[in-house]
Amino acid sequence: MKRRFFAPLALVAALACRNQPLAPSSAAGLTLALTLTRTSLQRGESDTITITLTNTNPDTVFLGVGGCPLVFFVTDARGATVVPAGGNWFCIDILTRLTLSPGEREAVPFIWDTRSSLPGIYSVYGTFSAETVHLQTPQAAVQLN
Repeated sequence: MKRRFFAPLALVAALACRNQPLAPSSAAGLTLALTLTRTSLQRGESDTITITLTNTNPDTVFLGVGGCPLVFFVTDARGATVVPAGGNWFCIDILTRLTLSPGEREAVPFIWDTRSSLPGIYSVYGTFSAETVHLQTPQAAVQLN
């Protein structure tokens, strides 16, 4: 009897979370934001995607970060990751220290080259990972014509 109730409940929960970030966009006084140059592109045009981490704490934050703490992802309408190819970024495993004063921002621009992408609707989001802080922006839709 419990099994019959649990399966539909799990399905509803999974569908409700579809296209939702797996991590918050703000935690521990840090906020992660995503900006796009355009949300409608012609195939072959490039889009600049900027991921910005902001320290909203009243104090300076010191974090140990790996080779690429700020990255972006592009998924197609089925939810498959198309950028980066293969689904994950390959980063050098070097630990460095990121220091952000109160109100300071760390912004990293990326270029999405759409030449190899088919027309359709894509979702773009950014992530940040350091020590125990893992943030993800909400997804932004991009129409590729």
